[in-house]
Amino acid sequence: MESERSFDSVTYYDRLAADLAPRYDAVTFDVVHPNLSEHLPTEGRVLDIGSGSGRDARGLAARGLQVTAVEPSLAFRHIGEANRFSGITWIDDRLPKLAHFDSVPPFDFILCSAVLMLFDLEDLRESFRTMARLLAPYGRLAVDIRDPMPGEPMGIHAHPEAQILKVAAGARLACIDYAERNDALGRPEYLWRSYVFSQQTLPCDRVREA
Repeated sequence: MESERSFDSVTYYDRLAADLAPRYDAVTFDVVHPNLSEHLPTEGRVLDIGSGSGRDARGLAARGLQVTAVEPSLAFRHIGEANRFSGITWIDDRLPKLAHFDSVPPFDFILCSAVLMLFDLEDLRESFRTMARLLAPYGRLAVDIRDPMPGEPMGIHAHPEAQILKVAAGARLACIDYAERNDALGRPEYLWRSYVFSQQTLPCDRVREA
């Protein structure tokens, strides 16, 4: 097992991208994110953070949305760019800062799927602040996260629901939808928690319970 200090997710995904990409691409955006269709804009700008092979970016672009796909793994970016899918711009960047996005118009929808468990609490807070800054006033932020599994690197962190909601509220984001779902790739030990946030002043009941 790698220590927290030595674990680097970019190196990990660079090494395994060729094997992981066909598995990720074997399922569609709608299968992986069945709760998001009602929250997607009919047009506009979308930010997909941690795009991997580009499956979700392609699913969003197929709806006519202009997608910026952020992926720090060079191997995954090469795989995603090789598809030459219209409507997607690939960027080498990563949370918690997203340094290339200091002066860009806000996004109508932001997807951050299977990323935030790679950060400790401090970086989690900064990540939510960054995403809130990039979100349009009436936009939506979708976050998918799971708990670490036995045997995974120590660099994968557990963020309980109350912690996610508290950190999001600290970034002035309110939870407007929540769902739990099994893993679309058939890994029975994985249980995903899916949140949708908006820039609202009144938190939902789940935030108050936290």
